[in-house]
Amino acid sequence: MPILHVGFDDTDSKKGMCTTYIGAVIVGRLEEIGVGLDGLPRLIRLNPNWTLKTRGNCSIALTLKVDKNEIPVVKRIVLDTVAELAELHVETTNPGVAFFEHEKIPDELKKFSRKVIQDVVTLEEAEELAGKLGIEIHKFKMGRGIIGGLAAIGETLEEDRTFELAAYRMPENWGSERRVDEKSVFEMNGLTFPKTFDNLDPVTKEIRITPHTPCPVLYGIRGESIEATLEAHNLVRVHEPVERWLIYRTNQATDAHLRKAKISEVKPYWSVVVEGVVSEKPKTIAGGHVIFRIRDESGEIDCAAYEPTRQFRTVVRKLDVGDMVKVYGGVKEKPELPLTINLEKIAVLKLKPHLRRVNPTCRRCGKRTKSAGKNKGFICKKCKLRFTMDSAKYEEVPREIGLGLYEVPPRARRHLAMPFIRVSQEERTY
Repeated sequence: MPILHVGFDDTDSKKGMCTTYIGAVIVGRLEEIGVGLDGLPRLIRLNPNWTLKTRGNCSIALTLKVDKNEIPVVKRIVLDTVAELAELHVETTNPGVAFFEHEKIPDELKKFSRKVIQDVVTLEEAEELAGKLGIEIHKFKMGRGIIGGLAAIGETLEEDRTFELAAYRMPENWGSERRVDEKSVFEMNGLTFPKTFDNLDPVTKEIRITPHTPCPVLYGIRGESIEATLEAHNLVRVHEPVERWLIYRTNQATDAHLRKAKISEVKPYWSVVVEGVVSEKPKTIAGGHVIFRIRDESGEIDCAAYEPTRQFRTVVRKLDVGDMVKVYGGVKEKPELPLTINLEKIAVLKLKPHLRRVNPTCRRCGKRTKSAGKNKGFICKKCKLRFTMDSAKYEEVPREIGLGLYEVPPRARRHLAMPFIRVSQEERTY
């Protein structure tokens, strides 16, 4: 039976809709005609730094086993559903759909997908690749969504993956306050964490499974397995009807957007991992943002912990010149400012010792001496004995920060950023 890959993107806007919801509707309509999925649908998050993204910047891919004579019907259902539900009335919404009849995903398409997740890709590049590989594309308006559609097909999640169960609201409730029982979310988190994660912020106790936009999503539960998300879903109580729900396999929480780089290599719109030494102490600027600077053998760059990262800034403020760190974060282009890494995580690899001078003790009475004046050594007030400057000793003062990995809270975490709970013990402790 032929394999048909379907990918689509750019169907939502900042005012409404959700590409995952359109995916769920398409899956439901295909099931009604007897066409099922080959594996779970895939939710692929793309470059989080791209200026034209809408909220989470996700694209959707479906893999179908379908009779040859049914393929035209399947394509029509997909295209009609996108046309019906996408925010086509919004200027910045430009959907695109890709169909690829092929059993194996070519390496060239996989590489393209990685570039879309980590870098910037033009519409022309996407069209050229589709033509080369024989991928059928459909553009609505400008059709920029074909970039994400191709990327979703190309990301087969062979290296790492998580799962998200998304529950959707009845259309008449879109835009109104979500009626999810908060107590049940805390109970669910207590029973399923860490098999599920980012359900709530452990410090502020803010619930994180419900979005704050007028989109169709009622809640989304992220986890390490299908079973974990289902278990959590069954524990959450809601006070409004659920129209439908669907489990996606996804690259969320995998750090797929990050690339290792030297400072001189860093470019706008990249998300990078850079190792360096703190070269300027952290300072707090207007708005509560904390800025410091690091250097490596290739150059220097600013790093920022912005106000929404809350308690994470307290950690950053404790860094000092000479500390060795590894920083993780995205780089956005702001013409009026130098390139800055917006921190998602930071690993403290080595701390510069903080030393305190200890005055010598008097060899006659054993009491601690006092300073005799600037650069004049020390004197025992009781015995009147004098001691030279080099008789002082230095002892190390404990730092207020330890080695290890520190992360922003869930409220400030990007969809692709890997949370602490998914990081290996070896990486956490260094």
